[in-house]
Amino acid sequence: MLPMIPAMAGLLLLSPIARHLTPVALWTSRSNDVQSTVQAIGPFVAGTAAWAAYRERRRGVTDLLTCTPYPPLARWLATWSATALWAVLCYAANAGAVFAITTGQATWGHPVLWPVLSGLTSVLACSVLGFVAGKLLPGRLTAPLVAIGTFATMAAVMQWALAGGRLGRLSPIYPSIGESPFFRVDPSLAQAQALCFLGVAAAAAGLLAANRRRGARAGRLWGGAVAAAGLVLVATASGLAYRSPVGDFGHAARPPSVAVPVAYTPVCAGSPLPICVHPAFRRELAALETALSPVAAPLAGTPAMPSGVTQSNPDGSLLAFGFGNYQLSGDTIVPYRALTDLRTRFALALVSAPGALPAQAGAAQRAVAVYLLGQAGVTPEPGLLPPSTVDTAAARRLAALDAADRRAWFAAHAAALRAGTLTLTDLP
Repeated sequence: MLPMIPAMAGLLLLSPIARHLTPVALWTSRSNDVQSTVQAIGPFVAGTAAWAAYRERRRGVTDLLTCTPYPPLARWLATWSATALWAVLCYAANAGAVFAITTGQATWGHPVLWPVLSGLTSVLACSVLGFVAGKLLPGRLTAPLVAIGTFATMAAVMQWALAGGRLGRLSPIYPSIGESPFFRVDPSLAQAQALCFLGVAAAAAGLLAANRRRGARAGRLWGGAVAAAGLVLVATASGLAYRSPVGDFGHAARPPSVAVPVAYTPVCAGSPLPICVHPAFRRELAALETALSPVAAPLAGTPAMPSGVTQSNPDGSLLAFGFGNYQLSGDTIVPYRALTDLRTRFALALVSAPGALPAQAGAAQRAVAVYLLGQAGVTPEPGLLPPSTVDTAAARRLAALDAADRRAWFAAHAAALRAGTLTLTDLP
């Protein structure tokens, strides 16, 4: 395992997980990241364990070891233990590094250990499966085939989960807890995964013991019993995973109808447009203020100016004073590539009725939104506000007004504008 550790470390540094170690940092998200490192570590561990198991046959010492007084199972256990120990240390070092980085970035919450334990048991299961494969199917190609097969199996079961298969959520790389900071963590899926991996390891180890051609009959019976117990654990875990109330991929949490909300005090900043977010997103307040305040600036001092922007929806949406919403992407509230999308949605929310979709905006509402974005130096998102010479001309007329006249117009027509009863000819 020692020569494999640098290779695994390099693979992890090149993976999306390393690029994910940037604010905003959620402990739940980082715990899922630690679990997902099994995708890189597991195949190396399985292949190395298979190589170590085949060592006796490869070195040509099978006959010599057959006549030694030391029990073969004890010798095998020592070899497997050395491989598994290095694998566990590598996984633990990676988890420690991720959590150390998160400690300096996270602004709310604490580490969640269930996904980490799920990943740990899957690493152990990979080592057992690889070792058993090396013993039962010795050959020069066994180690690389086991490593490739382990990776392919993880990916295939993951695809099963993405296709809607509930049992596919037992994949070691499927996120086992919800990442939303608004809900209490539900560890049921992580527990089911850990139980399944322990069962797989027990079944494989029992199969190896029961398959021995030489040795006491009692030992083979014990091996069969251990294998049967492992299959019972796998079946139990499958039942728990099937019943686990897990949402979509990446948001493994109880549905809102049965979720347990977490109490928190919002963090607010900004003037004259206060912006309030969950304390886990404290680092994004400055970016939000920079993105939204200039868009709403012309409405200051009028009824059209919102009292504030609050991130209050339990599913992680950013609600603009009840008008429209902006859905978060993963663990970040303002992805820099989506700032234009955020500002465009916000401008449309300022001139639309509560809950209205961007596609439902009328011509006058679109024109005012184009004006709000233009004066803030923002080009509208084409998918939300398609380019229109008519809308642009109306926005330019609005921009040409005297600031006092424009503010008076907004004060008098804010309600009608949001209701959608104004037309382009009604704009000054």
